[in-house]
Amino acid sequence: MESRVALLCRRYDRIEAALQELAATAAGGGTVAATAASVARPVAVGHDARDTPEVTALRHWCRDHQMATVRFKWVPSDYYTHPLAWRRDVLRAPSMYHICKTIVLENTHCAHEDCQVRENARFYMVVFQYAERFDAERLTAAVRRLNPGIGKKQFNFRVADPQRALELTGFSHGAVVALGTRTPIPVILSDKVAQLAPAYFWMGGGHVDCKLRVDVDEYVRVMEPLVAPVTVPMDPEALEALCDP
Repeated sequence: MESRVALLCRRYDRIEAALQELAATAAGGGTVAATAASVARPVAVGHDARDTPEVTALRHWCRDHQMATVRFKWVPSDYYTHPLAWRRDVLRAPSMYHICKTIVLENTHCAHEDCQVRENARFYMVVFQYAERFDAERLTAAVRRLNPGIGKKQFNFRVADPQRALELTGFSHGAVVALGTRTPIPVILSDKVAQLAPAYFWMGGGHVDCKLRVDVDEYVRVMEPLVAPVTVPMDPEALEALCDP
């Protein structure tokens, strides 16, 4: 009986010592706390039988970058033949302003041939709402503000050649998404998208019939886009035609 009591006492002493050591480590911001904080929860990105290699790779990219709010949705193949209000309903978006497009622009007068200098890259991906009109002059002004001392003649933004855009992004026309691109390309996010409420938006999902939804905060955290005014309100007639042609 005494030997059993002694054994239990020794076990208790070891447990108490271990707890004291653990408490001291946590209080000092030691390795236990740091290790626990560094272990990220796995992100579920889902799978669909219709996924192409591009969509599958995009899902994995989102998983690897801990994009927990990302959702993929396959839409009917006649999606783009329908008005914007119909697309809103298919995506169950809060409004038509939550549906965005991505275009690849090239500054044909840029002194650089690549995108290494984020503030003055040759190529940019621009994310803005379908229900707004893209304004190249506003975009040029936004990029110029990042480059004081560089003359206006050094900026001439044009829609990139489709083949060049495909080489850079890995996505074909109508499937471009402003993340997970083959070549890192800086992103310019419309300030109107950044101000959305609820704070998420839809854009392309790697295939013309696949769309991707992501929270604004998470997108900004991962992609670190330049947020700038790059659109103007669409004319009422044009907006009406887009929403209900």
